[in-house]
Amino acid sequence: MGQIRRMNPIPSDFPLRDYYSDIHSTYDRVNRIFTFGCDRTWRRKAVAACLQSAPGSVLDLCTGTGDFILEVARQVGRNGRTAMLTGFDFSAAMLTEARRKLQKLRERERIPEVAFMEGDAGKMPFAECLFDAVGITFGIRNLLYENSSAERHLEELYRVLKPGGRLVILESSRPGNRWWRLFNNIYLQLIIPCLGGMISGSVKAYRYLAKSSRDYYTMTEMGSILEGAGFELLSSESLFLGSVMLVVAEK
Repeated sequence: MGQIRRMNPIPSDFPLRDYYSDIHSTYDRVNRIFTFGCDRTWRRKAVAACLQSAPGSVLDLCTGTGDFILEVARQVGRNGRTAMLTGFDFSAAMLTEARRKLQKLRERERIPEVAFMEGDAGKMPFAECLFDAVGITFGIRNLLYENSSAERHLEELYRVLKPGGRLVILESSRPGNRWWRLFNNIYLQLIIPCLGGMISGSVKAYRYLAKSSRDYYTMTEMGSILEGAGFELLSSESLFLGSVMLVVAEK
C-alpha cells in the first residue's frame, strides 16, 4: 500500500497538454457543474491549511487556471500581508486563462502580485528550498498517475520546499465505502466524459480526467507515498464522502 504503481514510460507525444489546451476556456465551468459547486469550498479549505503557517512564499504547482493561488492572493491581501506567489503549469493555454483572471481580480481587490510561469514539473526553474508552502489542487494525479516520471516529480516537490515547509494537496480519491465507490465510478465513467465532452468539445480530455480520478490512490495510499518521499504527514481529511481528499504534509 502506498507504493507508486510502476508502468511503461509515457510517450513523448502523450496528449495531456493538448487535452488542457482544448478545454481551458470551459474548465472552470465544468468543474463547478461536476462538483456541484463544492470545489470552491474545498479549495478555500486547502488555502486555509496552506496559510496556517503564514508562509512568505507559496508555489501553486499545476496551477491550471489559477484558482488556488488567486484565492491565496485574496486572503493574503485581505490580511494586509505580502508574499511571493507563483503559479506553475505546463499548459500555456491554461496559464493564459489564469492571467486573465488575475487581471480581473486586481481590478476589484488589492492583492499581491502573482507570477504565472510555464514549465516542466519534473525540472522546475526554482532554487532549492525556495518556498515556504506548496499547494497542488486536482493536479498531483497528473504527476503520479501512470506517469513514468512520478518519482522525479516528488523529488522536485521536496527540493523546492524549505525544511519545515508545508505541502497541501487537494485531489480526487477512491472512496472507502463500496456503495459510494460504485456510484462514484458510474458517475466518473459515464456522466463526466459525456457531459464534459459536450460542454468543452473534447470527450477524450474528460475520458482521461474521469479515468485518472476513478483509479487514483486512496487517501491512505497518498499519505504513504508522501512519507516514502520524505514528507511528514500532518493531517488527512476526507471530503465528499471520500471522493476527494485534503492532505497536508511537511518537509
